[in-house]
Amino acid sequence: MLPITQRLSQQLNAFTRLVTDQETRQQLQQSLQRINPKFNHLKIYQHFQSMARVDELNNFCLSSTRENLKHFISAKVWVDKPKYWHQAHTFDGPVIFVTPHYGPFAIGCLKAVLDMGENKTVNAFYDPPEKNPTTAVYKEVLSSLGDKFNPIFNDNRGLVRALKCLKNKQILTMMPDVFDLSGQSISIPFFGHFTTAMAGTAFLALKTNALIMQAYCVPDNNGGVKCILHKPFQFKSTDDFEQDTYDLTSHLFKSIEQQLAHAPQHWIYLRQLNNRLGLPLPEQPSFSMSKHKILALANSLQLETASIKSALNVANSHVDFNK
Repeated sequence: MLPITQRLSQQLNAFTRLVTDQETRQQLQQSLQRINPKFNHLKIYQHFQSMARVDELNNFCLSSTRENLKHFISAKVWVDKPKYWHQAHTFDGPVIFVTPHYGPFAIGCLKAVLDMGENKTVNAFYDPPEKNPTTAVYKEVLSSLGDKFNPIFNDNRGLVRALKCLKNKQILTMMPDVFDLSGQSISIPFFGHFTTAMAGTAFLALKTNALIMQAYCVPDNNGGVKCILHKPFQFKSTDDFEQDTYDLTSHLFKSIEQQLAHAPQHWIYLRQLNNRLGLPLPEQPSFSMSKHKILALANSLQLETASIKSALNVANSHVDFNK
């Protein structure tokens, strides 16, 4: 990995961006205020550092020999709860790893390929490069260990492929934090507001009864990568598929919210958060004004407002993701 001189240069570049990149700094400030008003410029500096570290690790995967990459993953990439990793590895059924675009998430996928690829094929589900140019590097990075990895693009054909893979008891990695207004998106609570979320992860999990494990990859202090795991679970579905999709997607985003509240600097989409948040939830001080506007609009359209009032009065509940 990088020698000390290049590490110092990386830190200097992060500080320079903090001082000179005013537009990005303002976007990050606004987003961080949504998460915690106490966050300051240190988190912005840490975000620039983290993004540079992600680029460094991706470039290492692309330039390294396969043996060196295997050695790095074996020696430097570790999970905080090995029993959860073992549970996913030995599960006799489909497994969905859920991770947002957070830190060096591709390294976490490669660890799954290295540790579990002998028994199960690992597939990654993401937007095709023509739809999202930032994904162009994923296929090369995730293929660094050979043919134990399959990319599946997020389109109608890809959804069918993903279903087949899960029904064949394979592993699928999903990144639900992509922002896309489409038929696959729904509105769910996030940081005290409604946000648009992709419902594909919940759809696939409900259709296949997959084991779900949420994971977050962060750089550690020793040049490696730590994989933070939440307890694997299978969602208990009901006879209401739409409600189940909403509940499971909300649960997944509560986990993302919890991780961002702890360490937001590793989220690749951090600067976009402020623009992703819509109407406030009932417990927010600004909700009252929005509530009156919604009800006024409903009345003007001669809609039945009782159910609307009920929906507006639903509050979020706390979830412990390790129980």
